[in-house]
Order: sequence, then structure tokens, then C-alpha cells
Amino acid sequence: MEYALFRFTRSASGGNNSKKDIENNKNIKYFGKITKGWCGFSSEFKIKIPCFDKEVEIFLGWEWDDDGEEIETPPTEDELNEYENTLKKFLENIDVVTDSIKEKAFDYYNRIYAKYYEKEFVVESFFETDVERGKTHEPLNMDTKEKHFEYMKNINYIRILRDKKIIIPIFYKLDREHGLEIMLQENTVVNIDGIGENY
Repeated sequence: MEYALFRFTRSASGGNNSKKDIENNKNIKYFGKITKGWCGFSSEFKIKIPCFDKEVEIFLGWEWDDDGEEIETPPTEDELNEYENTLKKFLENIDVVTDSIKEKAFDYYNRIYAKYYEKEFVVESFFETDVERGKTHEPLNMDTKEKHFEYMKNINYIRILRDKKIIIPIFYKLDREHGLEIMLQENTVVNIDGIGENY
């Protein structure tokens, strides 16, 4: 039932792998062709994560090294094996993981954003709404994790890392300037912050 929770589709990006251990290893069956894209090395396939809005790219490993240089070497076979196991465990436990994301993200909202949105506020460009910019908006009355989750269902992509980590950057309707980024390790939410703050 490994593919019952999600579906892969072919990515629009093309290109060739630069290493034979990528071209010939068994992970080709799982991730497809590994190519260098706009945000690092990625799978040939896209993924649709249940509860979220759209199919997104799967990036494999970091885009930059510790010196801030762009990584030019594709993942090794060992790394791809680890990424495959991390993704499979994530998908096998997606209901529990999603519920944890909802809970932790709602806590984050209450800690960082509630002081702005739980009273009348003036609409700014970073808040996605039909109300005209500069107009007064009613309090959001965000009193459940499910209500809050509706503002964070637009995933940018997912990034799978070593040590059983996954990063999920999100176009956050409450703060389009900074976004929202979830870091998981072993399917546990270990940090929530703005996009790029988990690097």
C-alpha cells in the first residue's frame, strides 16, 4: 500500500544525472531521474501530500553547503536510500504527522500572530484576503487548529535531508512575506519558523 497515500507525477524539469551511481541505482524506481533544479537536486516525480493543496517537487538534500556554496554533486546511493526510507515513513504516518503539524502550527500562530489578528486590524499586503488593502478587517477568531490550517495548505515543495529530516516550506496566507516552514525529524515537528530559518 506504499503508493495509496500519495501519487507521483513526472516533473516538468528535464536533464541528465551526472553520476553513474545515480543513473543505475535502485532508487531510480522510487525517485526517478535525479536532476539539478532551481532549488537543488530533485526527484523526477512530484508528490501530493494528503490534506495539502497541490502536487509539489521533492528536493533531495541541501541546496547549499556549510560555506554557502551551491552543491553541485548529486546525492549518493546511500543518501538516496535514506531519503527513500524517510519519505516512506513520513507517508505511512501521514495522519499522525499532519495532526501534529496542525497543533504545533496553531501554537506558533498564537505565540507570534494572534496579537495582530485577534483584534480589528488594518489589512497589509502580506495578508491574503479579499478585503482591500488599508481597510479594517474583523478579528479572525482563530480558535481551532483546523481553522488555522486553512491558511497554510499551499506547500512550496518538500526537502528530504539526512538524519530523517524533512523540511516543508509553505506559502502562509497570514504572512506572505515570511511564509511558514516546518522541520520534521523522525516524523516529529522539531521547529516552525519563517521560510529559510531552518538552514
